[in-house]
Amino acid sequence: MSTTKNAEGGRWQSGMNKGKCTCTKTQCLKLYCECFSGGKYCNDDCVCASCNNSQEHDVEGGARYDAIAYILFRKPDAFDEETRKRIVPKDPKTRVVAGKTSGDKVPISAGKTKGKCGRPKKNANQARIELVAAKHEAIEFSTAEYPQLAVDEHGDYSDLAGAFTKPLFEEPSRPLEIAYSQQTKMEYQKKIAQQKKADMAKECKQLREKLQEKKLALSLANDEIKECNKKLGTWTRKVFDLELEEPCEWNTNYQKLSAYKEQHGKLPSKKSQDEEEKSLSVWLDTVRHEKNEEDDDERRSLEVLGISFGRRRDETFEAMLQKLVEYKEEHGTLRFPSDEQCEKSKNLELQSLQKWVKSQVVNFRSRKMSPDAIRQLKEIGFSFEKWCLSKPKRTSKKKGSTKQEETDEGTDVTENVVV
Repeated sequence: MSTTKNAEGGRWQSGMNKGKCTCTKTQCLKLYCECFSGGKYCNDDCVCASCNNSQEHDVEGGARYDAIAYILFRKPDAFDEETRKRIVPKDPKTRVVAGKTSGDKVPISAGKTKGKCGRPKKNANQARIELVAAKHEAIEFSTAEYPQLAVDEHGDYSDLAGAFTKPLFEEPSRPLEIAYSQQTKMEYQKKIAQQKKADMAKECKQLREKLQEKKLALSLANDEIKECNKKLGTWTRKVFDLELEEPCEWNTNYQKLSAYKEQHGKLPSKKSQDEEEKSLSVWLDTVRHEKNEEDDDERRSLEVLGISFGRRRDETFEAMLQKLVEYKEEHGTLRFPSDEQCEKSKNLELQSLQKWVKSQVVNFRSRKMSPDAIRQLKEIGFSFEKWCLSKPKRTSKKKGSTKQEETDEGTDVTENVVV
């Protein structure tokens, strides 16, 4: 720290010190003095009284030097690195008592009154200073030199933690002095732990209170969301209903489809002789395959009529089921010709429908069919139990003949379906 000497006052003025010191009763030797805590001397701009924060007191034995030494003993990081290197910390107990010469070092308790037992009384500040300094004062010892101080690691004397109140001897023996210092150090550490516990308990209490507040707020928010969903759903339903009443081609076809389903109990067929029914069927197929996922209102309206918008496999099932219904309406039965007769008819749609029906029977008997598919087939009068699937015939070779009679392998021959 660069300083310049003031010729008039004899003080050392720091080039960095631009503040003003206003201490009147502490001789500028306390940490709340801006000049002293900053490691600077007071200057002419300061308005302090009885100031000792100057160079003449910054020598060993001087007031400023000793004040820094005592503070460094309690707070090793109180000053800058240069000051810590220059001044050695001192025990506050050996500070100079008022009225003594600067060379007489006496314990801090020497100026206090004594109690009945002859030991000096300790005020709260002195006890605090001694307790804070105790963590640095625990005397190191060797159990070889003092075997009576060996600690039993397996013994538990926790019940005696609060039994000690004060030392009984002012001038104890060396072993007892060491024990006093160790006991004081442990008491200091216990107080620190207790303070930590109190702080954590207070923080936990605040967190619990805050958690309860957040839980209540969360519950209220959930109730508000439920109420909003209820009202939103009501108005969404109202919007969907009103949209279906608006004049447009889609709404017109939907109303016709709804009326047809209500009158006939089924969806329109492409094979119908009625042009309007056939037109509705074509429109429905177009809507079903080109449906936009974003049109939820139209999708829901069609689902009300029993129209499915599932995966491709579901769409195939619905389409074949509709063909089966049309086959029953056309022939009045669910009987199917045999495999040979279907092949001779060269009706590809009939062959496809017959194979699909047989596959549904096989899936039912192997328990691979969904309950919904079973329900839909039974609703149209389909019976899984009355189907008879013949096993494929194997190639046979007659004795004494060069010809073999072969039958189609891998083809199930369906006898009939009884409705």
